[in-house]
Amino acid sequence: MDSARAVAIDSEANIVLAGAAGRTTDPGTIVSPLFGSLDIFVATYADDGAPRWVRQFGGHWATVTGVAIDGNDGIAVVGEYSRGPLQAGDFVLPEPERDDPEVASSDTFVLALDRDGAPRWMHRLGGGGVDFGGRVAIGPGNDVIVAAESAGRLTLTRFAADGTTRFAKDVGSLRGINAYFDPIVGVAVDLHGDILVAGDFYDDADLGGGATSGLKGNQAWVAKYSGEDGAHLWSRHFGQPADPIFSGGDSAAALLVDERGDVLLAGRFAQGADLGEGPIDDISRGAFLMKLAGEDGAIQWTKAFPAVQVRSTSLSFAPDGRLALISWLGAAPSLPIDLGGGSVVEGGTYVATYEPDTGAFVAQRRLVELGGTVEPAASTLDAKGHVLFVVNFIEELRTGFGALKSEGWSDFLLAHVPL
Repeated sequence: MDSARAVAIDSEANIVLAGAAGRTTDPGTIVSPLFGSLDIFVATYADDGAPRWVRQFGGHWATVTGVAIDGNDGIAVVGEYSRGPLQAGDFVLPEPERDDPEVASSDTFVLALDRDGAPRWMHRLGGGGVDFGGRVAIGPGNDVIVAAESAGRLTLTRFAADGTTRFAKDVGSLRGINAYFDPIVGVAVDLHGDILVAGDFYDDADLGGGATSGLKGNQAWVAKYSGEDGAHLWSRHFGQPADPIFSGGDSAAALLVDERGDVLLAGRFAQGADLGEGPIDDISRGAFLMKLAGEDGAIQWTKAFPAVQVRSTSLSFAPDGRLALISWLGAAPSLPIDLGGGSVVEGGTYVATYEPDTGAFVAQRRLVELGGTVEPAASTLDAKGHVLFVVNFIEELRTGFGALKSEGWSDFLLAHVPL
C-alpha cells in the first residue's frame, strides 16, 4: 500500500515528495517494508520529473503528514508511527508508549534530513494514547516547528537546526470526530518568527486563550503563538454553533502567511456558518477563503463558494504575487460551483487566483488532466506558476494522461502541468 501525502519544492526547483510505502513501487528505489507493514519514504525529482534520490525508513506502521524545506534545502518530515520502533539511519525511536497495554497507541515523529537525504536527527513527540503527526514549518535560523495533537492536547514544539529542543509546550486542547485523523492542517511562521497554526475541533476546545462553550459539531480554527516560547497571542474559530447532521461541518484545510505576516485560510463550511461577516444562509455548503490580520486576527475579507463537496484544498502564491486556491470541488445542477468567474456544473480540481489584498477574483482553470472524480492528495505551485500535484490510486487511474495501472495494490502519480 503506497501513498504520497506531502509535497514541496526546494530552492533549485527540485520536487520533494514524502509518504508511506507498503510494497515495491519502483524497483531499485522504494522496496518492501524494512520492519513491518508500512515504512515512510522521502523522494526527490528534478523539475522535469527525472528521479534524483529516494530514502526509505523503517516502521511497523508509519505515515507522513507534512514536509518542509529549510534555507539550505534540508528537509524536515513529520508524521506518526505505531506498533513498533521507527528507524532512520542510526537513529531509532522506541515503540510508542501505551497508557493501556491492550489499546494501540501512536506517537508523533519529526525527522530532519540533509539535502542529499541523509538523516541528521530525529525525535519522538507526544507519548501515551493516540497522537497525530500534524504539520511542520521552518522558522528563523532554519529552526523546525511542529504542531500536532497528542491524546487531545494541542502541542507546539520548536527545534534548533541541530535538533536541540528550544521549547515543547501543550498550548491547548482539541476534540475531533470529523477531523479526528487530521486535526492540524497547517503551520506557518510569520516575518517576526511567530507561529500560526490552523485545524479543526469538534464541539468545544481551548486554543490557549480559554475554553469555548456551547458549540456542537466541527469548527475551523486558526491561532497565533509566540515563536519564543509558544505563548498564546490570539485565536479565532469559525462555523456555526451546531452543525446539521451529515453536513460535513465547518473545517479548515490550508494555511498560508504572506510577507506582511497576514494570514490566508481556506476550508469548507455548512449553511449558517459565520466566517466573520455574519451567518451564510444563501449557500447550503461549499468552500471558503479568508484573510486575517496577522497582528490580531481581525477579518480582512471573506469569500464563500458553493460546492456539494470540498476536498484536498491547498494554498500557494503565484509568481505574480496573486493567491492561488487549489481545491477538489463537487458540483450538482442544484448547486453549481462558482469561484468568482461564473457558475459551472463540472466537478473536479480547480485552480483559482485572487488578489491577496482584496480577494478580488482573477482567473480560474479546471485541471482536465484529473477529470471530475480524481482528487490530488497534495498540490502546490512552483516558481514558474506550474501546478504540481500527486494523486494516489488503487489498481487503475484514468486521467488526461491516459489510463494508468498500478504495479501493486496501490500507486501514486506525480505530475507537473502549466496553468
